[in-house]
Amino acid sequence: MKGSASGYDRSNYIDTPANYILLIGVSLFFWIAGYVDSIGYPVYSEVSATPLWDMVCHILPGKAVTYLIGFLLLAGGAFLIHRANYMLIIIREKTFMPFLFYFLFISSNANFIPLTSASLSIFCLILSFYQLFTVYHDPLAIGKMFNAAFFIGIGSLLWVHVLWFLPLFWWGMYYFKSMSIRTFGASICGLATIYWFLLGWCVWQHDFTPFSLPFGSLFKVSFPDLIAMWLVDWLSILFVLFLALMAMGNILLHEYDDNLRTRQFLFFFIIFTLGTFGLCFVYAQQSAEFQSVACMPFSILLAHFFTTAKGKKRHWLYYAAILIYIFLAIIRSPWGPFPPDVL
Repeated sequence: MKGSASGYDRSNYIDTPANYILLIGVSLFFWIAGYVDSIGYPVYSEVSATPLWDMVCHILPGKAVTYLIGFLLLAGGAFLIHRANYMLIIIREKTFMPFLFYFLFISSNANFIPLTSASLSIFCLILSFYQLFTVYHDPLAIGKMFNAAFFIGIGSLLWVHVLWFLPLFWWGMYYFKSMSIRTFGASICGLATIYWFLLGWCVWQHDFTPFSLPFGSLFKVSFPDLIAMWLVDWLSILFVLFLALMAMGNILLHEYDDNLRTRQFLFFFIIFTLGTFGLCFVYAQQSAEFQSVACMPFSILLAHFFTTAKGKKRHWLYYAAILIYIFLAIIRSPWGPFPPDVL
């Protein structure tokens, strides 16, 4: 049957309840399997971890609570992505695909569950960029720019590398015509407020380690050993790269199918995705955290690709991509023949 408004075959439409059940079911399978095998538990802090994250790792009460916290942060982040897409009309159709893709990407990677130092930082980052998007062409929105940088500052207390996204945030202010001396100053004040309180705490405790220690890892570059990587790791990377380039190419080749505001939002996500993937290779020791951040813009770009264009080819390409992704995730899982390895 042809849709009366758009003229495409609804049987080739992927945004259906059956598809929701498929992706959520697969995601829950990975969480249940991870819980049974205690994947990622207990949660350890690295040598370069922030003192706050180190404290969180020590006070986590048990496996069940740790997995529950991680799952709730994932669900909350996926919901925020869905609401941002709905409120800002990034994808011009009503769809749950950004929510589902993000849920699947995080759940299917054993490096991301149940909880990492970037889990709450990603939550703060989503809130920050939502503030940025809502001040489109408004250089007087000082309060929202303060809030956006404030959220990034909160996230940096748990994972200091989130500060590398602040320059991208400033570029976004300029790109969305919301940059002014006042808004830029407000963003500086928002970040400074967090560290002013942190400095006050250090003075009170007579210990400046929480203020100085995390910043050392910001410039500790470590490149991956590409030669030692498994073939399946390369296949996983090339497959994700293929999907990303496919989604980005579709946006660039059909940019006038969306309005100017949506095109700018999507182009921002393209730059965000490429920048995050680049940081994965510059900071190999923090690669898992950067990969989890990349899941946020990547889920929106991929959802845009599969929901805005219809047809049998796109329909079957979607199911083939999902099956290949799940297959690669399973064989790289801890119970598979090629356990996950950080890049």
